[in-house]
Amino acid sequence: MPATRDIRLRSGGLWLAIAALASALSPVARAETRSALVIGNSGYAVRPLTNPKRDAALISDTLKSVGFDVTTVIDGTQAEMKSAVLEFGRKLSQPDSVAVFYYAGHGVQVDGENYLVPVGADIRDLEEVALNGVNLSEVLKTMERANSGLNLAILDACRDNPFASRTRSGASGLAEVSAPAGTMIAYATAPGRVALDGTGDNSPYTAALAEAIPAEGAALEEVFRRARRKVLEVTKGRQTPWEHSSLTGEFYFRIKTSPPEITQREPSVPPPAQDQRLLEFAAWDAIKASTDPTDLQRFVEQYPTSPFSELASIRLDKLKKPEPSPYSWVITETASLPDNNAAETFYEEALKLDGPSATTADIMTAASLYTKSANLGLPTAMFAVGRAYDKGRGQVRNIAQAFQWYRAAANAGHAGAMSSLGTMYEYGEGTSPDLAEAFRLYRMAADRGDTNAMCSLGYLFASGKGAVRDPVEARRWYLTAAERNQPRAAYNLALMNLKGEGGRLDLVEAVRLLNVSAAQGHAGALRELAALYDTGRGVRRDPAAAANHFLRAIRAADVKTRNTMLDTPNKLSLPLRLSVQRELSALGYYQGRSNGVFDTATKRALDRYASKN
Repeated sequence: MPATRDIRLRSGGLWLAIAALASALSPVARAETRSALVIGNSGYAVRPLTNPKRDAALISDTLKSVGFDVTTVIDGTQAEMKSAVLEFGRKLSQPDSVAVFYYAGHGVQVDGENYLVPVGADIRDLEEVALNGVNLSEVLKTMERANSGLNLAILDACRDNPFASRTRSGASGLAEVSAPAGTMIAYATAPGRVALDGTGDNSPYTAALAEAIPAEGAALEEVFRRARRKVLEVTKGRQTPWEHSSLTGEFYFRIKTSPPEITQREPSVPPPAQDQRLLEFAAWDAIKASTDPTDLQRFVEQYPTSPFSELASIRLDKLKKPEPSPYSWVITETASLPDNNAAETFYEEALKLDGPSATTADIMTAASLYTKSANLGLPTAMFAVGRAYDKGRGQVRNIAQAFQWYRAAANAGHAGAMSSLGTMYEYGEGTSPDLAEAFRLYRMAADRGDTNAMCSLGYLFASGKGAVRDPVEARRWYLTAAERNQPRAAYNLALMNLKGEGGRLDLVEAVRLLNVSAAQGHAGALRELAALYDTGRGVRRDPAAAANHFLRAIRAADVKTRNTMLDTPNKLSLPLRLSVQRELSALGYYQGRSNGVFDTATKRALDRYASKN
């Protein structure tokens, strides 16, 4: 979570927010620093307000939830408010910073200038406001002088001298202020009108904003439209929020991303290419008869995802010398362990047949060999038989049989089988749903190093499914699996970084993780990278790079996902659609005009591109 510094003084009540969005572009991943200063003043000696301190707390929590580093001042004196504004301005030195300044409390207009009223200010008439208040123009100038590209100011304040007990303003309200370049100023109500303090726990405006800000995919202007509609509804038309803007860029408090990838019954990435498989075959043949543990260990490290790595690990275990027993002189009669050389031979032969270019006959023969090996007691072969029944690969698909074989392999200590069995319990396939058992199996498999199980645990914690929702714990499991090159974990962790869930919002880390996942052909990661390059969020805006990632996502996705991606092409920007058509044309798949219209010819070209291996 973003670091937060709370200054507890007395209490609060007008809200003003300023946000700065970077406009500078660079060719590498760009950090987006989000900073907020929240001030709420309630404890006035004359005409105290009820809600501002609660409003400040609500807005602080809301901004933290969308990745802001928040400094909160409650019941600030003039010196404390000015000091906080000064320190806040110093934070905004990065061109990619986003800043929010929130103020809740009394506000006064004097000679066309707006002043925020500190707690403890001895103001006896309007002429003393300039000396004892905090000039809003000075706050805005502090923001404008900073290096931020977009400033947003929101005022939920008493719009005049604090004479009325049920409102935050008198008759004349605050004066209209023109927004400096790159700034939006948002008022709780129109200039010269009254903003209500409200009779509930929060003011109508603050409550509406706190509800609208976390909405995924809502642009800044849409956030304020939603808040305005809500305030009009709650106040029965007595209060109309209003904004003045000089913004040119877009900003989203919480961007819309794809949902996290759930536990997968099918592989989330394509199988290795045939040339990679042949390389693994040659490397395995060169060391499989070795009695040197170093050779086998090197193979496991070089080809961690190879199906032969399990065989290498089995043989490594055999080569480990048992610790000498202090009772070795005692002669005992023990049953001899079965010789699994035949089981390993059957399994190895099956692996060589069961490759990316395997024919139907090869796959059926491999399934038979897996079964022979499994019947001889090899746990990894039991898992392979379970998978054959699960996927209908070389066997007639039979979930009940898959469940039995997975259970046998899991009982024999196979971590992958534990993970697959956990998935069956999670979704009630082959057995009754049992989230507690699914969680137990995932945990056992994860403790044995299975990255799929780690990722599934992350999802359970992130979603609160079968476990108490804990985004921090979800991040921990995703990170553990991502560090071991698990593409689904890297993708899900990237989404959490994009949203600031379970920790701070970190665009640079999100882009890095998406690239890790995309390098392994993960369709979701490629799709998210396309969106980031399309919007210029976290990276330099680049329609050509967006198109490249989009096309790779189309090729990597299954047919259902591919069709979903093309159902609403108008959601893609025009530059991205043009770049997609140009790249398809350059690759020889498309002969039509590059006009950004995904017509029948374009979709046929995408289908041909996607189906080419």
